[in-house]
Amino acid sequence: MSRYSIPVKENTRDRLRAFSNRNLLDRKSYDEAVNELLDQVEFATVEELNAEYRPAERGRI
Repeated sequence: MSRYSIPVKENTRDRLRAFSNRNLLDRKSYDEAVNELLDQVEFATVEELNAEYRPAERGRI
């Protein structure tokens, strides 16, 4: 499993840790919880982001 370090303020880090520790009986992984949050705030999917920021193909207008 890949791990990334993303700098956040101490308060944000504490909130994320608290969130990751909730509902332990639900057997939800941290990844699933973060994705659930992203879905709740209607954050764009990877496909949507790639389509928006993908450079135009050469030779096409």
